[in-house]
Amino acid sequence: MRRLLLIAALMIPATPAHTEQRYVNVGNDRVKLLACFEEVTVPAKYSTKKILMEPARQAYVKRATGQIDLVEYPAVYREEKTLVEPEYKLMKQIACRY
Repeated sequence: MRRLLLIAALMIPATPAHTEQRYVNVGNDRVKLLACFEEVTVPAKYSTKKILMEPARQAYVKRATGQIDLVEYPAVYREEKTLVEPEYKLMKQIACRY
């Protein structure tokens, strides 16, 4: 029971006993400040697809010493990007600095 009361108390948001009202000047008007925000840019999202240009291959290479090595060349891909969601601005609430 005590544990449940503690969990319930932690879930209740803390509210200050005295909320300070702040006023700011906007142009020639004095207005009440409700909240402060910061503009955040969310980058665009892309879908990428790899397209095989040349498959991996193996080859024998003869060295000057007479040794023959078996080597593997990696596959070659090109990447194709498609725009899924464009960049946009988001208003994130922050603590006021005034």
